This record gives sequence, C-alpha cells and structure tokens, in this order.
Amino acid sequence: MVRLLVPLLLLVLFGCQQTREPIALDELAASARSGDTGALEQLVGLLGEQGERTNDRVYSLILEIGKEAIPALLPAVSDSDRIKREYVIAALGNLKATTAIPVITEVLENARFGRRYIAAWALGEIGGDAAVAPLIRVLGDPEIEVRKYATRSLIKLNRLAVTPLIDFLRQARQPLAAAAAIRALGDIADQAAFEVLLQHLDSANRADVVTALGKLKDPRAVDALVAVLHDPAWQVRMNAATALGPIGSKQQAAELETLLEDEVNVVREWAARSLEMMTGRRYTYRNEAGEYVKPYNIYH
Repeated sequence: MVRLLVPLLLLVLFGCQQTREPIALDELAASARSGDTGALEQLVGLLGEQGERTNDRVYSLILEIGKEAIPALLPAVSDSDRIKREYVIAALGNLKATTAIPVITEVLENARFGRRYIAAWALGEIGGDAAVAPLIRVLGDPEIEVRKYATRSLIKLNRLAVTPLIDFLRQARQPLAAAAAIRALGDIADQAAFEVLLQHLDSANRADVVTALGKLKDPRAVDALVAVLHDPAWQVRMNAATALGPIGSKQQAAELETLLEDEVNVVREWAARSLEMMTGRRYTYRNEAGEYVKPYNIYH
C-alpha cells in the first residue's frame, strides 16, 4: 500500500506545482516590472529551466518587460548553460541591446561555445555600426552556420556594411570568407561594390561573383558576364545567363543563343528565359527529354 501511495503523492505534488507555476511566474514578472531587480534576476535565471517550457514563458515575459531587463541579461550572456545562454542572447537581440554587442561578440568568437550562429543572428537584430566588424571577422569561420548567419546579418545591416565589406574583400585571402562577403554584397546590391566584385571574377568564387554582379543590375557588368558565358563550370555559365536577363540587350542575344544547346539543362533553360527578357521574343530550349519547350514563367 505504501508503495502505491508514494507515487500517487508525488503525482499530486507535481500537479500542484504545475498549477501554481504560471501564477508564480506572473507574480515574479509583476515584481520585476515594478523595479525589483532581484525578481528580474530570478526571471533571467529561469531561462535555463526547460521543464514544462518554463524558459519559453519566461522569455516572453522578459520581452514584455523590455529594455529594463537588459542589465539583468548582460551578465548571463556567457553562461555555461547553453540553453540559458541562447535565450539570453536571443532576448538581447530582440531588445536591440547595443550595450550587449561586446559580450555577444565574445561568444561569437569563442570556438568553445556551440551554436554560436545565434550570436551572429543577434548582432544583425541589434544593428548599428558596431555590429559590422564582428560579423565580418567570422565570415571565414569553420562552422557553416556561423558563416551563414553572419552573412545574413550583414545583409540585414545593408548599407552600413557595404564599405567595410568592400575593404575586407580587397584583402581577403581565405576563399570561404571571400565567398561570404561576395554573397553579402550581391544581396545588398549597392553599385559601389562593382569594382571589387569585378576584381574577383577570375577567382575560385567566380560563380558567386557572377551572381552578385547580376544582382547589382549595373549595365557595366554586361561585358564581364558575356565573357564568362562559356566558362568550363556550368554553374558560372548558368549564373551568367541568369544575370544577363535583367541588364542585357539585343546586342548580347547572339552570344547567349549559343547556350540554348549547352550540355546542361538548367543552362539552356536560363539562356532561353533571359533571351526572352532581353529581346521580348519567345524562345525554346531543349529539355532533358530532348523536346524543344518554352521556359516556364518563374514569376507566376
């Protein structure tokens, strides 16, 4: 009988705790809103609690409290508890806490920490000039997610990042870092990047360069794009054919028409699509079944 009662008692106690927890959190949040720093620190401490999604509820409460929560969050940025650390960094990112940039940068650059891409994401959310340099420094990071989120954040920072990215790319020696900078400049699409992108057209990243030049929509890029239409790498040929569509003219049609019989299907397809954009005429290309068809409209 005792054996049966103990688990039942635990279930009752556990059930009571589950019923009381949301009320306790609300009371704690109310105290924090009223200026109780101890209550605010307690809330931040609970960001590492995963049971019954406590950390999710606490996270929402902290965001509701707003910028007043920043001082209590800052000391926990480098917390050894990964879950807590990630919630803290995410909160600081959403709260646009510029004072958090130095400590978030330390996490971003500390290879001992896992999932550092969250720090890269947060810097993009916070924004400002101070966020640019740390993001550029990790464009060559060994972890692909760090590189990816750093690139996305730089794109989000937009024109603030253009000149620093151009300066970085002029000196970049690491192909991975250069590729990330090229992609960021392409997506930002500021024509100030034209010259530095052109300088990398013969590099190992030329497929990315061709795409970036196309995104600038700068007519000065037309000759460079035509020059790589017959590159040995099919990705380069495809990207060049794609890029010519919005900025090319009937003058380049003859060169691009030669790709309608390219050995790679997607190259043929994009050549036909861009030719239509450049000339206003409908073109067909040979699909993988050997049939001559019109490219489908990607904008529908």
